[in-house]
Amino acid sequence: MERIAFIDLGSNSVRFVIYEISDTGSYRLIYQEKDSIRLSENMWGRHALTEEAMARALRSLQSFVHMAEAMDVDNIKAVATAAVRLANNGNDFIERVKAETGLILECISGEEEARLGFLGVINTIGLNDFVIFDLGGASTEVTLVKNRNIKYSTSLPIGALTLTGTYQKGDELTDKEYQKMVKAIKATISEHSWLKNAKIPLLGIGGTARNIAKMDQRKLSYPITKLHNYEVPYHRFIELLDEVKSKPLAQRKKISGLSSERADIIIAGMTIVQELFNYVNSKTIVVGGSGLREGLFYDYYGTQYLGGNPIIPDILIHSAENVLLGMTKHELVHAKYIAKLADTLFIQWKPLHKADINLRRCLQVAALLHDIGKRVNYYSHARHGCYMLVNSNLYGISHVEQAFCAFLVMNSHGLTPKEYKNFLYGKLLDDEQRLMGQKLAIILAIAEALDESHEQLISEVRTKINTDDVYLTIMYPKERDISVTEAAVNKLVKAFKKEFKRHLHIEWFPR
Repeated sequence: MERIAFIDLGSNSVRFVIYEISDTGSYRLIYQEKDSIRLSENMWGRHALTEEAMARALRSLQSFVHMAEAMDVDNIKAVATAAVRLANNGNDFIERVKAETGLILECISGEEEARLGFLGVINTIGLNDFVIFDLGGASTEVTLVKNRNIKYSTSLPIGALTLTGTYQKGDELTDKEYQKMVKAIKATISEHSWLKNAKIPLLGIGGTARNIAKMDQRKLSYPITKLHNYEVPYHRFIELLDEVKSKPLAQRKKISGLSSERADIIIAGMTIVQELFNYVNSKTIVVGGSGLREGLFYDYYGTQYLGGNPIIPDILIHSAENVLLGMTKHELVHAKYIAKLADTLFIQWKPLHKADINLRRCLQVAALLHDIGKRVNYYSHARHGCYMLVNSNLYGISHVEQAFCAFLVMNSHGLTPKEYKNFLYGKLLDDEQRLMGQKLAIILAIAEALDESHEQLISEVRTKINTDDVYLTIMYPKERDISVTEAAVNKLVKAFKKEFKRHLHIEWFPR
């Protein structure tokens, strides 16, 4: 087992994370911290970091080094971005960091910053074609992604902190100042014709994007607090921008979901997003909770554990199996066996349920993680599993699909009418999705029943379907006692008929 820490020293904030990687290759985030240090504050007159800003950064870095030592971290990787990159005294600051903290701080290029941000996104978001923007305090890294690969990237010399400092002379932005800022943003973005009219989603990482998601969620009373992979359509974004522009700073700080620490620079940040929306001609922004610091991790993990490739091919199954790798060997074998049985039944019963490939993948995830709630408590583990599924780091599926996976787990264990009514995340599912969920939950329940004894006895299943009946033939070793399994499956015959309107006939075939 190893523990590795990453530090992302940005223009506005410094972020610190510690990952633990087990001997099996599974990993988890075990600590994170963020300090708002405003490293680029007041640097633009002389293009130099101020003594006050450097002192704030050094205090944070010293505390992070101490935390890494206390948590037995094996290695620390620290990078600095735009503020240090653009400062005349950036190299002097790097030397000072080494002298006072022992950290080797690497100042990375805008291109490397964009690449690391891309790795954080591509390994955690299930999109193929999109435009990433990593909006920081002093710069905005923009990357065009096609077929999950970088096509173009650039570092725009505009950020929420620097734009505010450059154009806002008083306590509030005047209309004239705002228009000057908009003109400058448009001019900067328009230098990159490869972005124009791309008509693909924006993928936002960084504090501004997260605050956009938080404000939107609060307005909608959204039942999931998770920001990662949250989607905000253009019209709702414009409503949020109009609100923040209409309020003075004191009132902006009271907007639900908007961080009071970011209220003074949010207008500049959201205006950059608006101009990207217009230039790219996007209809929606997807918010990414993973960025540069996660990119640092995947860059390391890919090199050390994935044969040098930092891009994970199937992020949904990888993330689900990463959760599984924390289980015992017996639990792992059982979970993968259930997933295989459920997938076989899904394919054979497609004429009955008519679900698509996306729902097939949801069923795979639900099957892999159907027992995850037992980590909390065996009793009511379906309810605990439902919560854990919604809140686990499952990548490559939407919030609705994640809620659907949780619904499958809960329903496969006999969801009661009261629990059904009170299923919090069920607010994301419409009636059609619930009906489909009940059908696929029967598949999951039968797959579980087929391994009720946890002995992996079933070698093959075959299905024959006609108008009124479904015939299921189940093969097993003739020398083995399958009475426990048989009883568990027979209990589900009635539920099968309720959902599929056919009689289920089961033949047990020893061989």
